[in-house]
Amino acid sequence: MPKKPDLKEVFKVDENELQPKPELQVVEPQPKPTAKAEAKKKHIGGYFPPDVYQQMKILCAETGMTTQEILKKGLNAVFRMHDKPPIA
Repeated sequence: MPKKPDLKEVFKVDENELQPKPELQVVEPQPKPTAKAEAKKKHIGGYFPPDVYQQMKILCAETGMTTQEILKKGLNAVFRMHDKPPIA
């Protein structure tokens, strides 16, 4: 039968571990700055099938336009169809 370990050795404490640890300074998070133009805009979004997403990304690559620019053109086209000013 194996010899049992000496409990004094098992629970031996290093003197450095007993020293109080320095307190951490709490830093409040700073609010994230937003651009003035972004602050005046609202998000419009939707959920579409993966094929629509893929086709949009291909169109972006082919035209060099961003998704937002393409959506802006599309929204303005819909506004014109309904006799509304193209304000997007």
